[in-house]
Amino acid sequence: MKINKKLIQNFLTIRYDPENQLANLAKWQDFTTKNSDLDGKKTEILLKKSVKYSIPDDEEPLAISLSSGIDSSLCLALLRDVFPNRKITAICGVFENGNDESKIAKKIAEKFSADFKTVYMDSIFTNMPEIISISKKPRWNTYNHLISKEAKKHSNYLVTGDGADELFGGYTFRYQKFKQLSKSNDNWVTKVKKYLECHNRDWVIDQNLLFGTNIQFNWETIYNYFKPYFQNKLEPIVQVMLADFNGKLSLDFIPTGKAIFNHYKIHGIPIFLNSNLIPFAQKLPLNQKYNETNFKGKLILRKIASRLNVRHIEEKKGFSPSLLFDWQNHGKDICQSILLDKKSQIYEKKLINFTWVLNAFEKIDSDGDIRYLNRIISIFALEIWLKLFVTCEMKSTKKFS
Repeated sequence: MKINKKLIQNFLTIRYDPENQLANLAKWQDFTTKNSDLDGKKTEILLKKSVKYSIPDDEEPLAISLSSGIDSSLCLALLRDVFPNRKITAICGVFENGNDESKIAKKIAEKFSADFKTVYMDSIFTNMPEIISISKKPRWNTYNHLISKEAKKHSNYLVTGDGADELFGGYTFRYQKFKQLSKSNDNWVTKVKKYLECHNRDWVIDQNLLFGTNIQFNWETIYNYFKPYFQNKLEPIVQVMLADFNGKLSLDFIPTGKAIFNHYKIHGIPIFLNSNLIPFAQKLPLNQKYNETNFKGKLILRKIASRLNVRHIEEKKGFSPSLLFDWQNHGKDICQSILLDKKSQIYEKKLINFTWVLNAFEKIDSDGDIRYLNRIISIFALEIWLKLFVTCEMKSTKKFS
């Protein structure tokens, strides 16, 4: 396999490749206000139609990825509303020392007469070859593949809440921070820089020093990827929503999800990403998605959830590992054995700067800097990807201890 240096630069800076021509990206005009749904009833109808049209009306059991947040809880309520007698298995993932939503999720499952399964997730470092082999890309955010693996035992269909955040205003922490950083006279470049500051776990201050001599890193290249999202007539926060829809959703979460579904031969059903619902939701006004005064988002979904008697927690963290805990208990030794070896492929091919890696290890040790930890994990994933798909010296079944 030929190494795409631009792809590596992008994956290690923004976690996805904006030059992916297969993604169905939105234009800024798609997010201009045209629709209205004050009580959420139009959205509710579209969601129920999405469920009906996506899943055959038969007796086959269904599975759903369930946390305790509004997206997946609402999905379960809609499933039960459309299919009142169907067997549904709800699956919740839990990482050691991570945010555990399983107790609340179990109560939500019981409320809507669904069976409940908890999946205990292993260290992301131990199973990195398996994680990388699923997407066939140097990314490590496929650790939730274990949800699909469990789901396949119960059904050929896995319902998810993917897309709700991007379409209905779920990233309230990002909108709030972006507004705090922004000024009315900001040009598009300044807006992009401030948007990237709202995603600052994906890069570090000395990002230009991270790469080896075979990758000519340039911030201007990165900024230009986001130019269409911030040089237009949309409101600033709607510009953020457009960037999130095209970036994190269309270029990261969707292809990652599809890779997982294909791997386990299961039908992924993201009911918020129905072809009729997407253009309707995109054109809803900002004030029906996000309240800029109290910083609450998903306003329409909250109204639907209230009608369906769905109880959910306000702040959902989802199936995410406790990275620093995992690093201290597993990752540090594993990564040091690979990344402090100058014969590793990332150095042999001059893709990564060995001195930067040394300094990053020291920085993580001294103050637990999560941004540098994220970069080290991404570099570790790159090395595993190279050994799996370029030099073919490693098998996906390899486990680290």
